[in-house]
Amino acid sequence: MHRYKVLLLSRAMVIVMLVPVAPASAEWFADLYLGDAFTQSHDIKIRNNATATATVRPLDVNFQSVHFNSSVTGGGRAGYWFQSLPYLGLGLDVSHFQPDVDSQNVELHALGTDRSIPASFAGLDLSVTTLSFDLMLREPLLKTPEFPTGRLQPYLTVGPAVFFARASGTTFVPSRQSATDTALGVKTGAGLAWQFHKHIAIFAEYRFTHCHPTFTFTDVFPPTGEPIRDKVSSDIDTHYVIGGVSVRF
Repeated sequence: MHRYKVLLLSRAMVIVMLVPVAPASAEWFADLYLGDAFTQSHDIKIRNNATATATVRPLDVNFQSVHFNSSVTGGGRAGYWFQSLPYLGLGLDVSHFQPDVDSQNVELHALGTDRSIPASFAGLDLSVTTLSFDLMLREPLLKTPEFPTGRLQPYLTVGPAVFFARASGTTFVPSRQSATDTALGVKTGAGLAWQFHKHIAIFAEYRFTHCHPTFTFTDVFPPTGEPIRDKVSSDIDTHYVIGGVSVRF
């Protein structure tokens, strides 16, 4: 799986590098933004490959419809719009959010059973940094000689993304462990920019990201002290509402 992720990331980077370098006369931009991130509720799966003993049992369970907290998000994006194709652009975007999971009561479904039972999920602290490679499309509106690409610019973005995720919690022994994962996913968005100055615009944007990180923790079971690797995974589907300032040059 790790080799598969590295291969996909390498191909994405090669595609970006093969895109012709923008000419000096292209419209370059740099964005800074801040907003809110809302991560959808989703199942969290925990499984291990333990061999059944008197004290240890194989584990394959789903905590169902776990609630993720909303979070402040912020970041920056840089790129350019092609001069010959002013509706087409490329961008590189970096952002961060923290969709923590508080302790909560949910339904638990174990593999091999046909029903769910009430259970308590201890919670996780999550931190996610996103690096995305954006293909951007815009519609230049309200053109003037001073603003040949339009004062009003609705736009769309889509592209592959790399998610650098970190999780920590009290579920496993020893407590307060942390684990990291690098997951591939996707980012899409739609926004509206208003260029009120030759070099400055403000914008509002909705975006959506999807990734599926897997974190590996270690449980130590007494009295044998046998270490068991527990894999914790979930989809992280997040909606964002952001606003920011764009510098054009």
